[in-house]
Amino acid sequence: MSLPLLFTLPPSNRHEFILIDTSSKPTLKSLNKQITATITSSPNTAEFMGKFKAADAPKETIQEFKIHWDTKTRDGKIYPEYTVLTDDNLPAILELLKLNPIMGVLEIKVGKSE
Repeated sequence: MSLPLLFTLPPSNRHEFILIDTSSKPTLKSLNKQITATITSSPNTAEFMGKFKAADAPKETIQEFKIHWDTKTRDGKIYPEYTVLTDDNLPAILELLKLNPIMGVLEIKVGKSE
């Protein structure tokens, strides 16, 4: 089964939708690989003025995955605003998103690799 997932690259409006194959037991490593490939190829994730970036500039890498939960339709006092994804909680979060894919948006923190 495939799960549609929206991811964003805050603070900009760079975003994209991806399909995650939940039957193959996704990991953070496989999610990182899929999103990295999408970021480099999608016009929706293109960095403003990115075509003028120096070719030898440090590459951006994914530093953190966070699910930003929809707190408008849930009680924000008891439901968390976001959850940092780990290998341990990824299966549970994907199961929640299978029930309602619009209940959360994957936020990706990117930064320069050292």
